[in-house]
Amino acid sequence: MMGKQAATTSPVYAIVDLETTGTNWKNQARIIQIGCVLVQDNQIIHQFETKVNPGVAIPSAVQQLTGIHQRDLQSAPTFDELAPSICAMLTDTTFVAHNVNFDFSFLNMELVKAGYPELTIPAIDTVTLSQILMPTAPSFRLRDLTSYLGIEHDNPHSASSDAEATAILLMDLMRRLHELPTLTLTKLAELNLKLPEQTAVMFARELAMREAAPVNLDNAHYVSNGIVLHKIRPRTVEHPHRKFPYPRTKKQKATFFGDKYQYRPVQAKLMNSIYNQFRQPDGSQQLVIEAGTGTGKTLGYLVPLSYLAYPHGQIIISTVTNVLQKQLAQVVNEQLGELLPFQLQAVIVKGNQHYIHLGKYVRSLSMNEDGANVQLLKARLLVWLTQTTTGDLDELNLNSMRSPYFATIQHHGLHTVTPDEPFYRDDFLIRRQQALQTANIVITNHAYLVEHAAELTNDQQASYLVVDEAQHLSHSVMRHSRLTIEFAKLSTALNQLKNLVSQRDEHNLRAVFAKLPLGSYNIELLQTDLGAVEQALEEFQTALLNLLPASQATTGYVEAMVPVAAIAEILDFTQPLMIGLEQALASVQLHFNALQRLFDGRRDSWLSLDRYQMNQFSSHFAVLAQANDELHRLANGVDDEAAAFWVSYIEGNELGNLKLSGGLLAQNHYLSTHVYPHFKAMVFTGATLFTSQRSAYLYQQLDLDPETVKTKHFGSPFDYEHQMELLIASDAVEPSLESEYLDYLATTIAEITTQNPCQTMILFNSLVTIEQVYSRLRKTSLFDQRDILAQGINGNRDKLLKQFATGTDSVLLGAASFWEGIDLPEDQLQLLIVTRLPFDSPDDVLVKAQHEHLKRQGKSPFYQVDLPQMIMRMRQGIGRLLRTDRDYGTVVILDPRLITRRYGKSVLKMLPQGMPVAAIPTSQLAGRVKKFLKTHGAV
Repeated sequence: MMGKQAATTSPVYAIVDLETTGTNWKNQARIIQIGCVLVQDNQIIHQFETKVNPGVAIPSAVQQLTGIHQRDLQSAPTFDELAPSICAMLTDTTFVAHNVNFDFSFLNMELVKAGYPELTIPAIDTVTLSQILMPTAPSFRLRDLTSYLGIEHDNPHSASSDAEATAILLMDLMRRLHELPTLTLTKLAELNLKLPEQTAVMFARELAMREAAPVNLDNAHYVSNGIVLHKIRPRTVEHPHRKFPYPRTKKQKATFFGDKYQYRPVQAKLMNSIYNQFRQPDGSQQLVIEAGTGTGKTLGYLVPLSYLAYPHGQIIISTVTNVLQKQLAQVVNEQLGELLPFQLQAVIVKGNQHYIHLGKYVRSLSMNEDGANVQLLKARLLVWLTQTTTGDLDELNLNSMRSPYFATIQHHGLHTVTPDEPFYRDDFLIRRQQALQTANIVITNHAYLVEHAAELTNDQQASYLVVDEAQHLSHSVMRHSRLTIEFAKLSTALNQLKNLVSQRDEHNLRAVFAKLPLGSYNIELLQTDLGAVEQALEEFQTALLNLLPASQATTGYVEAMVPVAAIAEILDFTQPLMIGLEQALASVQLHFNALQRLFDGRRDSWLSLDRYQMNQFSSHFAVLAQANDELHRLANGVDDEAAAFWVSYIEGNELGNLKLSGGLLAQNHYLSTHVYPHFKAMVFTGATLFTSQRSAYLYQQLDLDPETVKTKHFGSPFDYEHQMELLIASDAVEPSLESEYLDYLATTIAEITTQNPCQTMILFNSLVTIEQVYSRLRKTSLFDQRDILAQGINGNRDKLLKQFATGTDSVLLGAASFWEGIDLPEDQLQLLIVTRLPFDSPDDVLVKAQHEHLKRQGKSPFYQVDLPQMIMRMRQGIGRLLRTDRDYGTVVILDPRLITRRYGKSVLKMLPQGMPVAAIPTSQLAGRVKKFLKTHGAV
């Protein structure tokens, strides 16, 4: 009935935002401000705002957040006085809020307290609508969405400003809803989404309007097997008849950049060094370039290589993360494209698991038994498929990518796609492979490069390789060699397989094949086979546990190296243990194949649910088959002198918590034999590559010959003498004094940040230390004054960075990945505190193994690995502070070893040249920081 009414009348939407004294009305929280905007026919028709006297004290944190103070509410009306006009205003409207479950319920509770009945009008949620209709938005907080859409929103956490911003957001969402293909809308309705309040009504209303006035599919989309997909524009391959001269001189470069980009002398030198090096036929074809922050190194290598490669060559760019791949693609498409006088085609290449498998996804749509969150993900994917041309799931910016649901729809490679599949022509991996054939620029990551170097190049073209953030390439080789068998995952997959053939469940493969004698026979055999797999896995785990010392295997968490010889004996595939496991898996495969043949022979007689269950069995068995392949890879590596194996286990849990890991401790010339031979010339670049002026560490890590490789250094153009200063706490407590050290960190951090209300990032070496310091900081006044964000406590890295980047005086506590790859320009970061020199933990099982490996070779682990790695990490961490020539800030180091240890001088020599360095007592740090920031107008 509601859908029918919506088709003939124009609803009024009441967009409401509340500011309250707390988040829980049961704890006597009250409303202190109400903002309401009425929207009809996509126009704002009325606005209302009022402060509310709550009759209770306002917590200081709420006053700071909202800017509403106790004195502001003394003359404001109470909610009891406002209740009649609020009821009248909201009658016959559709209530809208960003997180409607909070605002709608809170308002209703206030109405009941005032003696009025609860509102029974429909209520919809713009958070959920945004998640479905804007599936690629980076965040769904209101201030992030308004920034993403360019909506003016000057006063977040002001009810009137938030209500108006939400109203504009709603109108944008209504437009997007109206533009959705009708078939996609129908599929959304079929999902029976469990959305907050009556949010799902929006889709019903739109469908009702389509029934009255049908909408044709536009030219940007097409339908394939019941799903609307976005068309992909055919790639055009140019065959030019002219040469384009490279802009060598300053004048030519100035003309080349025009008024679009600033001419940078350092960048110009970088460009020429690459062009001249590879134009010489007898010159080195390996070039290492350390280019400081601000040199513009991305365009610096892209421009000369584009002229060298055009028209028939290829540029393969490899970087360390998928996020950096996206950033590189933006530079290629938005900056390089408008500068070059010729056209280049670019494609991003990642691992198969990053792409959606259309067939698996469509089969999952028929399963409505999934939970509400999974159904919401399916809805987001439906809309996303009308937008994406790549099928790259990373476009969705989902933190739930590790959800078990994604394992059922992720791609597993071209070998899993056959021409008789319904979506063969639409398959995103096939499209990506076709794009690779004509692409001039391929953007990949180190992990993919290490595994698939030969597949990235076209034999008909000269290929140039750029390794961006080159210091990480050797780690990718090691990660490639390292494998972990997680028995918990194997146990989960095995239980799912057993459920699919058990007698307990009515809806499984046993029921599907009940009327086929051969089918029932093979189901019985499968049940026996799976029991044999389970027994073999238990025997395997028991054998691994027996390798651990008795004292370790009885209490708590265990992570210990195990002898290579002992692992070699267990992983011997000619012995009963591994023979039993492999035979059981082979038998499962054999009998499932028999079922598959029966199933395929009666293709038209099965339900969607039957096909889904066959697909589920295949997917879960693939987990076991992959583990078997990985065990073979581990077995093949036991003879390598750099191999290591370790076992981790939580005592007191079932065997399924056991993990077996193994791999190489050194890259052993893998790069020079498996990667480099596929490329004509190579550039290795980064802002912090070297750990000393005479260090051989980088060359060893990259498998390069320092006698033949060409090396160039380009310093940063920043004025470090005036933009930055480094302060070292001369009396800081040594990290070895644990409890005293933690108290010192918390007290010092609180003092410095309290006196300096600016964007502050604090770098730690471990999440455990962050948790310990965070708990101490909670007892200080800092929590009432600042937004404290802590990794492992308030969220993951991406979530914290999004919140921090939009703050004005936030404090971010981070470890590991926060030391690098973070871009916070201008006032997004002004104070950086390093709690401890970033050495690897000597208790880490891999660090211990690597040390033993180096000692056997007669080398010093400290000077060979520990110190170089620490210096590189230190340079990267300090590099977070200045990102543009307008930035400024202070680095504070709360570790005295930088001035008390002999190696401290080596570290300081590798930090930015010209940066003022001062060692002062802890008591002077806060004042010194304040003085520097005040000089630059920050505090």
